[in-house]
Amino acid sequence: MERLSIEGIQEFWYHPTDGQNRRQLAYRPAILLECSINFRSLRAGLNHSEERTYSAWLPEADLAIDWDKPAVDFTTLSQLATRPDASIAFYNGNYQTTRDEFDQHEADLINKLARSERLRIFFNPVFGLFSVPGDTLEEFLPRIAEAALSRVEPELKSLRNRFELQLEQVREAQGLKGSRVEEISFESFMAHKLHLFESENRMADMFSTLAGTVFGTTEPKPLLEVVHWQDAELREDLDRIEQEASEALRALYSEYLALANEYDIFEIGLQADNIQVARRLLLWVPLANPQ
Repeated sequence: MERLSIEGIQEFWYHPTDGQNRRQLAYRPAILLECSINFRSLRAGLNHSEERTYSAWLPEADLAIDWDKPAVDFTTLSQLATRPDASIAFYNGNYQTTRDEFDQHEADLINKLARSERLRIFFNPVFGLFSVPGDTLEEFLPRIAEAALSRVEPELKSLRNRFELQLEQVREAQGLKGSRVEEISFESFMAHKLHLFESENRMADMFSTLAGTVFGTTEPKPLLEVVHWQDAELREDLDRIEQEASEALRALYSEYLALANEYDIFEIGLQADNIQVARRLLLWVPLANPQ
């Protein structure tokens, strides 16, 4: 039987797998296309090109080609030979492909890619951030976290100033209260100083802990219980300020988490004119001979 040959189409032979018995194999024809595909998106500011190789079994008679079933897992030119292995026969099939039909098979692939091929990247709608093709979600999320941090940092600074001011007001009130008392014990004076100092430290710890949380460490720490109170009014004021600060920080932290973890999948399609075939081959692939 005369072997298939298509005018103007270069032929190559695929190397059989090591260990295969050449005399039990037969070459079956396939089409191999080396393509350059270009994904473009004005919204994502992306112009991304990839070199890809597609293969499919050449159909017998008037059957349609199936580009969903690759003929080979092609990776490098080293897998190809310019001559057949003399010990491998040719598959006995009804192959009548012409140059025009080969052109149609190429057009079918281009149409299929334009209909179904998509480049999927990650997208954050809040900050308008897009990932780079090939980036994993773990590589993209830190960029969102950085943008979210810049969003909450001014509010974090404002909260800290607000509650530090409230503590300073309590300190001034305690100072005025002490000046109106003719005899105040040294022990009470030092206790008030200590409570204010401890409250300031806890406040500073809360804010520094939130900053640490934003960078992925731990959640804001709960308030510590203060013992040995002698002034109920002072305790009430400090407890209120610390509780309000804690609630405000947790709300800010929740807002940050929502911003830092929000992402969608953004798909970019292909236009037919963005698919360029660089080379097309008639490829002979050795398979187990069914005869």
